[in-house]
Amino acid sequence: MSSSMKIKSVDIALCPLPLARPINLGTVAMKTRDYVLTRITTDCGREGYGIGFRSGTPLLDTLAALAPALIGRDPLTRRQILTSIEESSVPGRSALIRAMSMVDLALWDIAAKVSDLPLYRYLGGSRREVPLVAVAGFSYTEREEQDVVDEVTRLADRGIHKIKILINGKDSLRDARYVTRIAKALDGRASLVVDAHWSWRNLPAALETCSRIDELGLGFIEDPFLPQQWRLTSELRSRLKTPLAAGEDVLDLYGVLDLIGSVDVLRIDATSNGGISGALAALELAAAFGRSVVPHVFPYVHGHLACSHLSISSVEFIPEETGADPINILLDPPPTITNGHLVASEAPGIGLALAWSAVAAQASVQRTFN
Repeated sequence: MSSSMKIKSVDIALCPLPLARPINLGTVAMKTRDYVLTRITTDCGREGYGIGFRSGTPLLDTLAALAPALIGRDPLTRRQILTSIEESSVPGRSALIRAMSMVDLALWDIAAKVSDLPLYRYLGGSRREVPLVAVAGFSYTEREEQDVVDEVTRLADRGIHKIKILINGKDSLRDARYVTRIAKALDGRASLVVDAHWSWRNLPAALETCSRIDELGLGFIEDPFLPQQWRLTSELRSRLKTPLAAGEDVLDLYGVLDLIGSVDVLRIDATSNGGISGALAALELAAAFGRSVVPHVFPYVHGHLACSHLSISSVEFIPEETGADPINILLDPPPTITNGHLVASEAPGIGLALAWSAVAAQASVQRTFN
């Protein structure tokens, strides 16, 4: 049954926040972290928020094309809204999913707020907190190795149970030496995982590095290949002891279905894989295949999913002191982290507490549709 509530306006904004220092993610160099934000406001004053990385996509333009069709719709008819958007835009599906993800997030946010429940309770959650994976060692090739060693040991001292470092895959000997040194420094106090960030395009290149670190007892090696190269991922997995992880850049559930038999750990991202709806579908698939799940950053949102779905073993976050994810200046309040765990917010909604005045102050582009 339709409610009497209607969508009154849609705000979208692009906030390119400067990084403390340029960072390299695999072969991708970044000087700013580009967030795209959306706010859906109803005629009764309830607001729902969505967030995503621009990641080199026309995300803001796609949202701008979708926004007018949302005005006047009942925000609680989420499935009907998203289905109508998808069916009218099939040719542009790949560009559309990220924008639909943000709309889905905002509509779930409104639904949970209407019920006056935090998302994890709205979904029937069974826990309030979840272990964290900290991402460390940004731009490691421009830093002294000891600097990264000190960074990861500080995180272990804070009770972080799993720490991820990044490699760019260009120098197998250097990368193997680097990963080995970090693993020895942690000495079992935290599990070490390695993100290759699509460094390789063929099996021999991947094996040149992965075989050298295969005896270190790593938690997993992430994204050795592009997400659509799941056949190569499967072959690499058959030759290693170390578990493999991938999935945060898979387009939709069809892509998850292709990939899931090739990995040990499924990566999901509600901001780009189809919103809360897409994440929940992927989690059910992971449970059916017996895979554990580690979501991609955005801990304030993914923590709620983790507290409602036990397939999620831990939630990833980028520590504020790295300067690589300056989102906290847009959040009110920022997420709560205690003893290496993320504590889900009890505030109604999906956990994305955007301070829109801060968004407006930081935005390079802002548009309103009503």
